[in-house]
Amino acid sequence: MSDNKKNQGRPVRRHRESNPDFVQGIEIEETIPKLSEEPAAEQMTPVDDTDLPAVPKEDTVPQSTDTEEPSTKSALEEIESLTKALDEKISSPKSDEETVPETASEPIVSDHAEPDSSDLSEASFDDSVQDPSQPESPVETVPEIEPKAAASVAVIEEPVTRIRTYEDVTTAKQKAEKKTPPPKKKSAPAKKSTKKKKKKKKSRFNGTIFGGIIIVAIILTVSLLLAVTGIRIGMEFYGIGKSESDIRFNIPEGSNNDRIADILVENGVIENKTLFKIALKLQHDPTLYPGDITLQPSNGYTDIIEKLSVQRESYKSVTVTFTEGENLLTIASKLEEAGVCPAEDFIFQFNRDQGFVFEKQIDAAADTFYSREGFFYPDTYEFYVDDSAENVSRKVKEAFEKQYTTIIEPKLASTKLSFTEVMTLASIVQLESASVEEMPNVASVFINRLNDPDTYPMLQSDTTKNYIKNVITTQADTEASLTHYTESYDTYTCKGLPAGPICNPGIDAIKAVIDPAKTKYYYFCNNLTTKQTFYAETLEEHEANLKKAGLA
Repeated sequence: MSDNKKNQGRPVRRHRESNPDFVQGIEIEETIPKLSEEPAAEQMTPVDDTDLPAVPKEDTVPQSTDTEEPSTKSALEEIESLTKALDEKISSPKSDEETVPETASEPIVSDHAEPDSSDLSEASFDDSVQDPSQPESPVETVPEIEPKAAASVAVIEEPVTRIRTYEDVTTAKQKAEKKTPPPKKKSAPAKKSTKKKKKKKKSRFNGTIFGGIIIVAIILTVSLLLAVTGIRIGMEFYGIGKSESDIRFNIPEGSNNDRIADILVENGVIENKTLFKIALKLQHDPTLYPGDITLQPSNGYTDIIEKLSVQRESYKSVTVTFTEGENLLTIASKLEEAGVCPAEDFIFQFNRDQGFVFEKQIDAAADTFYSREGFFYPDTYEFYVDDSAENVSRKVKEAFEKQYTTIIEPKLASTKLSFTEVMTLASIVQLESASVEEMPNVASVFINRLNDPDTYPMLQSDTTKNYIKNVITTQADTEASLTHYTESYDTYTCKGLPAGPICNPGIDAIKAVIDPAKTKYYYFCNNLTTKQTFYAETLEEHEANLKKAGLA
């Protein structure tokens, strides 16, 4: 090596067991010396560092000339080369006997100064690479090397750069990047926050209005319900807007106040049983006497209680029996003859809707002569003499209601006919059958005809002609109405069933229509003397049967 060149400082490696953040406890320090005042001797005394791990010559920092000063870029390149060499050394460590080759006359060692320190001190070395798991040993200082030449070496202080590991360098860069966050945009967030605040204010405002509307609506609804309920209770208590018709009924012996309240409700005198019992409490529970009584729904609860608190004489009553197959005109005549009520009044009241369940199931037809014909249950009844037609009508409708709910309604689901059609056909079967036993077969004849309207469009029952003759003809007020109703009820001219029932049938006829016999008959006839019935599938058979019955 020439005299005008400064010896290049060699890399020094230090093993630190106490710092686990370094790769396998190894720290690298590098010193880049400047030119000395006096050229160092070309040959240096070798350092006795057999205990140190050997460093390949190609890994050392290249020497610089007297006129060159290393730049930052060359220093970084040397750092990278040293890091690579160190990683290779760690992965394949050499023997402790290998010595560090001579590369400089004076080793320069850092004294653990921070990377930004400019002080340079004499280097110190660890004798060997120790196990990181072992406790940290004191740092040993490598003795200075005596130069063979007489020339003195002047050591010039210069900045020292410490390099630990590649990972430490990367970590340091990442920390530096984190320390300089990107500039924040102040304008956009401010606008967003303003919008959010406006939205919140708007939503709170809207929510307040909406909540107020709901509260007001609830208050108004509750107030309206209370007002309507109060008005209804008041009208019921004072009998306002209720019927003024007389209602006669009997209160049996031994009836208590609770049973009397039920009787009043059943007869349509009052509607609110609880309100009646409260009225009794307000009047200190007066004694209510049994027996016959006449009341009007328009009487207030106070008047009703006063009348019930007076002993009464029993009213005169009468018993009337109605047979199956009677029409309303005949029934009304019987009631008038028994002194119960006028016939005309009864027909008027009976054909009115009085709110019974079965009345809601009746098909209203303009061609029907009497709208409630067929819905009077034939039975024996006890009526008050000189009773009101409304009271009598209600009494007989209650009897039919019981038959409808217990017998008729449960069976209607098994037939394709409507309730009105069942009652209409049952009225024909009632009059056409010679006996109750023949009713299912007679009903089957008419059902078979209804199921084959193309072949048998008309039922051709003589009983409908009799209804026209005995009822419609006598009660029709004009010739036009007589013609209209005649066409609606004559089964020899109209198709299918007549416009309505022609009498009031019994339960047996109704059951026969709902559940008829399974036959192929399309014709029948009765012997009027013997009551024998003849059935036929064809017209030829029927004509022969007419002769047998004495009808031809």
